[in-house]
Amino acid sequence: MTILELKDAKANVLADNDKLFESADTEKRSLTDQETRTIESNLQKIKELDLKLESESRKSNDPKGTEVRNRKILDTPKESFSLIKAINARVNGRTMPDEARDMNLKGQLEFRNAGVSAVGDILIPIEYRADILAGTPTAGQEIVAEDKKTILPPLTDKLILSKAGATFLTGLVGNVSIPSYAGTTAAWKTEVEAATETGGAFTEVNFTPKRLSAVVDVSKLFLAQDSIGAEKLLLDNIANAVARKLESTILGKGVLSSTEPAGMAFGITTGDTDAVVTPTHATIVAMETAVDVTNALDGNLGYVTNSYGRGILKNIVEGPSGVGRFLLEDGEMNGYPVYVTNSASHTCGAGSSGNLLVFGNWADLCIAQWGGYDITVDPYTVAHEGQVRIVINAYFDAKGLRGTVASGSGFDDYKTSFAKKAII
Repeated sequence: MTILELKDAKANVLADNDKLFESADTEKRSLTDQETRTIESNLQKIKELDLKLESESRKSNDPKGTEVRNRKILDTPKESFSLIKAINARVNGRTMPDEARDMNLKGQLEFRNAGVSAVGDILIPIEYRADILAGTPTAGQEIVAEDKKTILPPLTDKLILSKAGATFLTGLVGNVSIPSYAGTTAAWKTEVEAATETGGAFTEVNFTPKRLSAVVDVSKLFLAQDSIGAEKLLLDNIANAVARKLESTILGKGVLSSTEPAGMAFGITTGDTDAVVTPTHATIVAMETAVDVTNALDGNLGYVTNSYGRGILKNIVEGPSGVGRFLLEDGEMNGYPVYVTNSASHTCGAGSSGNLLVFGNWADLCIAQWGGYDITVDPYTVAHEGQVRIVINAYFDAKGLRGTVASGSGFDDYKTSFAKKAII
């Protein structure tokens, strides 16, 4: 096939996928299994056509192929996806580059599989299969190895909660229920006494996708840049915006709702036990004991607070009359690591004047994500400032795997594995 024929074939396959997505959107339904298989097969055809295009391009540049096999020449790598280029195409009303269209198809498929609706201009999957070409042309370079790559920096790298050891789930489909087991009991009996039922009780922790939206404003001058550094900076800013919002919600004081997870600081509001306290060594030991008595003192144990909280803890001496170690020294408190993020609430407790301090088994905090990143390019809202607004939508939920289920003010998704205080 000629280069023109290969390009036409690729355009036809892309158009076939577009029709399948449009049909499902029009009928307001999910893709059928057969449609999903067809799209995945078409994506594989696109990759094969890209390889053939690359091979034909090399032949046209060197028709005779003389001495190419014997020369160790690194071939120019295939054009990769660029978010900056995709945004510029949208802002200027141009057709998306082929690599951006390919990425959109993969993103659409990931959102569809997750059962989540995505309507943005640019859809980025969490992971994608990237072609890695190596070797000498016509002597092995056409053999393509595949490896999983990410476009946006992994969210786990941006979250203090991940460093603390939280459980992170991706690639989910629909609502997810994780079983929680209350444990098995045993008892001594006489030789002839009947045994009693000793099985523990199973419960479920239910996770439902909730839309998280973040906004990043980027100057048009910045979007005119065409460098690896500029691309990395933009991707980092988007990942940071999502991470900050997700973490500030989990470590905030919002009540559980159908649109967002509960915050760990929810419920630390009034009463003697919830009042803002000046921490002491006894306070710290009491928090650890509260987790221990629920048999949760195991796993990824540690403290989380904000910068104000760290400053307070570093100035308080453990012993009486100001004698002894400081509560927080060398990044640890009472033998456990202390993680600091300014996403932790600084307005919790009575009078909204306390800084959140949480101790617990962070492996029991589960953060779930559905699909990838749905990006809408808004060239109008801040156009008068010479900027382009980028709106990022992603779908998350967060809960403690052993939280208590109660109604009203008694509800706490994180109670069993975590102890919380508002400190000043």
